Amino acid sequence: MTTPTRGQAPPPDYDWDAEQEFDFRRYGGALAARWWLPALGLVVGAVIGYAVSLGGGQVYKAQATIYLGQPYSASGNIQLQNLQTNPSTVRQIVNAETTLAAAAKASDLKIGQLRGHISTAAVSGNLAKLGQTPLVTLTVQGSANRNKLRRATNALAAQVVQKVGDFAQRKIAIFRAQIASDERQEAAIRKQINQSEKLASAGGSPTDRLVATVLISNAQQRLAIVQQDRLSASQLLTQAQLIEQARVVTPAGSQKVTARSRRNSVVVAAVIGLLIGVVAALAWEALAPRFVRPAD
Repeated sequence: MTTPTRGQAPPPDYDWDAEQEFDFRRYGGALAARWWLPALGLVVGAVIGYAVSLGGGQVYKAQATIYLGQPYSASGNIQLQNLQTNPSTVRQIVNAETTLAAAAKASDLKIGQLRGHISTAAVSGNLAKLGQTPLVTLTVQGSANRNKLRRATNALAAQVVQKVGDFAQRKIAIFRAQIASDERQEAAIRKQINQSEKLASAGGSPTDRLVATVLISNAQQRLAIVQQDRLSASQLLTQAQLIEQARVVTPAGSQKVTARSRRNSVVVAAVIGLLIGVVAALAWEALAPRFVRPAD
């Protein structure tokens, strides 16, 4: 069966479904004769890839981890829902213009170097249905100075802690004031007990000793109440400080991010150049007559 050539009509009995023979010898000869085209494409592609990688610039990333805190009621046994329990709060705070301005001032950066380069994400593992407050990562990425980028990230994290931690801070202040009041009352009661004990041991009349004994008993009862109140306030203070209060778990530290791998850029560009060179070598016979005029 004869294979029709270009410009020639196929014979009536030509089988279009028959497998066509691929002339490896012809194409192999074309590659061998013009081997310099794939080699040139390989070299030029590698050079272009290297040049592109040099112009890519260096990118840095700084990341801080923030614990938003879990608010509880005054009794300390009922979870509350507020800004701290919503991870979207962090994104809204760090992208606000006032927050960006404060972070830019603290890090000697421009607001434009921060805007659009900030991302937040809740750390996996929290159960939103149970009202658990997740850890949130705050990431700032850019080509600015790595130390300035780190300071900007820490400034943003501090802004978040300040804005969401007001509830816990007020509780902590109240519990500290309560503990201080209990300590003053305890000191006064102990002083009263000591005076009553001296009166009882002074050898006065039976009535005086009875009055002193009653005073001591009443003072001890009040002292027990005050001590129990101070213990409860101390426990709630510890809970507010360690569980309810927002804080930065891990401050930001800048690290280099490879925006464009130099090795990958060189390899990919070299392979593309090689393929272009192979195609050019195979199509040389068909394309060369169109661009090269025969001599007169």
